[in-house]
Amino acid sequence: MIVIIYKHIIKNMLHISANINKEKRYMYNYVKNIGLAHYGIIYGGLVRDEIIATHYRELFDKHVKEIKDENAYKNYWNASYHPESNKRMTIPKDIDIYFQTPEKSIAFISALNSFVKSYNGTINVVNAGKISELCYTLNHNFQHKKIRLIFYIGRTFSYAGCKITLNLDVIINNNSDSIIEPPFNNVDFTCNLLIMVKSANLNKYDIRLSRNTGTPLDTMIYTQKRRMELRLIENMLIGNIEFIRNVDSINCEYINGLRIIKMLKVHPEFKITNLLFEEITSDDIDFKVQDCDICLHSINESTDNKFIKIKTNKHSINIMHRSCFLKYLETEVYKKYTNTETNEIECKCTRRNLFNFKNSYKYSSLFEEL
Repeated sequence: MIVIIYKHIIKNMLHISANINKEKRYMYNYVKNIGLAHYGIIYGGLVRDEIIATHYRELFDKHVKEIKDENAYKNYWNASYHPESNKRMTIPKDIDIYFQTPEKSIAFISALNSFVKSYNGTINVVNAGKISELCYTLNHNFQHKKIRLIFYIGRTFSYAGCKITLNLDVIINNNSDSIIEPPFNNVDFTCNLLIMVKSANLNKYDIRLSRNTGTPLDTMIYTQKRRMELRLIENMLIGNIEFIRNVDSINCEYINGLRIIKMLKVHPEFKITNLLFEEITSDDIDFKVQDCDICLHSINESTDNKFIKIKTNKHSINIMHRSCFLKYLETEVYKKYTNTETNEIECKCTRRNLFNFKNSYKYSSLFEEL
């Protein structure tokens, strides 16, 4: 937590404080509401973080009600107060938003300009060009804009202030005859199946399953879909997600690998539970087993108690340090090893068995009823 405080005690005293995380949350909420008001569809990390933060805010509210002390809300942004609900302070890293028509996106950017100017901030809009396959595999006529907002909290004549930024990825459908929603029939992780849309109620929003996930969810009956949605949210709240991207192309394993690496590095709080490797701790290990395949040191030589169990060969389970595995996986994915018989990119473990990320959806508990 960063707090800015100014004091002037020559004649009068001016005391201004600002909690930067709180300011960031308010900034994200303003921009989120502007996007929804202009019929944007928000997807990706912000939706996931909103669900998590809301759940833990409810736990905090319950705590305040139990102790019967409304003053406890003064400690909402204090991480040391009621630490079991700390995720109430979860703040998104960026915003992904989609507009069905160019006109709606133009109105959104215009409103965004007005918002930024009202707080003496700056806005930078860049045309990012065509959507790469790293993002989506589509035949749609989409445009991609990158927007960066910059504000300075606590700025004075003599102090530049504390810089906070917000990055947006704006996807625009230039073909209004094609009605589609994120994730555009190309979902990667189960936590990205949900989208945020404008509610029929004024100043409200709904979070629901997308109609275009590219999974059996799209054709399920309402009751079945509702059960899946509840299970999905429950798993997300305990930190479990699944990789369910089902695209078969010659370079799909490269793209799958990049997405998995990003999730492992950027969001270590989540465990991907349906891959042929599993994140474990020392409680799950017999330390007499082996040395790490990568660093060749004993498995018990670990400072963070994080390990990976490789399950590509069920007859020979292999365990290594998580940090070693991440370095190996990056190297393996980026080298784009190509099978000369199939001409497809493959990704293999240290003992040269296939990870087969493209088949991971088959092991998803989300679809075990089907």
